[in-house]
Amino acid sequence: MPEQSTKNRVFELDALRGLALFMMFLHHFIFDLRYLFGLDVFAWQESWWFIQLLRPLFLNVFLVVSGISSSFSRSNTRRGLRLLGVSVGITIVSIVLSRLSGSDFYVFFNVLHLLALGTLLYAGLVSPRLHLKEPVIQAILLFASIVMVYLGGLMPDLNQMFAGNYLTLPLGILPDARPGMADYLPLLPWLGFFLVGSLLGRIVYPARTTAFPHAPETLLKATRPLEFLGRNSLVFYALHQPVLIGLLSALRALGWI
Repeated sequence: MPEQSTKNRVFELDALRGLALFMMFLHHFIFDLRYLFGLDVFAWQESWWFIQLLRPLFLNVFLVVSGISSSFSRSNTRRGLRLLGVSVGITIVSIVLSRLSGSDFYVFFNVLHLLALGTLLYAGLVSPRLHLKEPVIQAILLFASIVMVYLGGLMPDLNQMFAGNYLTLPLGILPDARPGMADYLPLLPWLGFFLVGSLLGRIVYPARTTAFPHAPETLLKATRPLEFLGRNSLVFYALHQPVLIGLLSALRALGWI
């Protein structure tokens, strides 16, 4: 590939997504050790700074970058349906594993489910069939993101006001009788950050090229591992937990953990 094409690639988004994904992998690794395998390690993940600051930071980066990337896609409908298929597959596998193992590995709604619905909603909004002007699209994205984040802040009150069930679970209103979930990320407020990213993508990247066309070659080389991870985020995210749990189970069987 010519050097100019390489420099014009939006490497910063791939690298940021890869970094956020790598940090999520680390989070799931320490989560599995402490909560799934019962080891008395990494207790700091119960601290306020991890729950309120660090974890939301990397989730927000991942969701905002994913939203920005939606403005680059030629077919968000196809991307959304692919994400939906993978996320439904993860739910089915988690149910089967939970039933077979007698443990709570349930994944009813996580970041992939959220991205699938967010991508499909965005695809519908920008569909040529609606004939919406660019200022209208941006205004809808801004308004919807504000509403999502605002309602997310009301979730404790909403859970007290409404009786949750499995239909409201994606929103964040949980049923009282439910099994434990290995991973969970509701639409409120998190879909709002995806929509913020979609809005930023339309404003900051109208030409669909990197915002840093003159980035030094050393920076491009340094970020390539993260770029690779970010460009293949769906595959890595779908496979990382089964791989982690399989490796940790093997280590436990060998008596090493």
